Amino acid sequence: MNFLSLRYFIEVSNHLSFSEASKTLHISQPGLSQQILSLEKQLGLKLLNRTTRKITLTEEGEYIYKKLAPSFEDIEKTVNYIVENKTIPKPKMKIATVPSAASIYIPKLLKKIVGEYPEIDFYLHETTSSRAVKLVNQQNYHIGFIRTPIHNNIIANEGLSMIEFKRFPLQLVVSIDHPLAQKDAIHLYEARDESFIHYDAVQAHSLQFLLEKACLTAGFSPKELCKGSELLTIANLIANNLGVALMPKDMVSLLGKSKVKALNIDNSELSSSISAVWKNTDDPSMLTKHVLKTLKNDQTFYDI
Repeated sequence: MNFLSLRYFIEVSNHLSFSEASKTLHISQPGLSQQILSLEKQLGLKLLNRTTRKITLTEEGEYIYKKLAPSFEDIEKTVNYIVENKTIPKPKMKIATVPSAASIYIPKLLKKIVGEYPEIDFYLHETTSSRAVKLVNQQNYHIGFIRTPIHNNIIANEGLSMIEFKRFPLQLVVSIDHPLAQKDAIHLYEARDESFIHYDAVQAHSLQFLLEKACLTAGFSPKELCKGSELLTIANLIANNLGVALMPKDMVSLLGKSKVKALNIDNSELSSSISAVWKNTDDPSMLTKHVLKTLKNDQTFYDI
């Protein structure tokens, strides 16, 4: 058995046609057919059902195709990269992260990892929590940094594991020109007549949940100015005194303090945090294992 005969089988399975596969492989159709027959003989299994009208995979052929096809695609990509670039590709660590985590946690992580793995290419993608969960679940990214879900079983149901970092209390953010800016702390009921910048219920579910719960607990339903998820946009709306926002203290720390002010909220125990999520796999890469070990054992991630 050789690599080439398996490659031929994969191509025939892709097209379910000897004529189409032979064109792609640039070999004669009889020669291709002979290679497949030889492979079946070596395996002692029938891989293809052949009729004059169509070709289908047998149960054994379907199994082998599903197991081998992804590997062959990776092999071809690797070989093509080496041929084109005359060098081996650098290992890559792909991280999907919400903007607040990108500013607060990612620099600390990279500072600890880059020195030990200087040959690694780190790729950061800023996105929403829901999108980060999807990218990690599909194994397009190794690790995601998300706003911690209100219900942790959401992560477990996605087949992911999670590490939660330090929790931060909610604060009310107002313009420095707002009358409430004269205070350092308020009862949230004092903001009952304000227009609140809400969060997208899908893209930022946990923040929207906390906003609604905090206001309802304080005795009112928050008026809505608009929905937003981009921190810079929210900050600009507040700075122009168009509305107010509830956000965790770690997010507040990323705002420019010259035009907005954050007020502590009395009698509120609501808080939020960032969590790291990753896919449960049988054999994570050594780099992924090292990153997870760093996140789990380094106390600075919990004392920010």
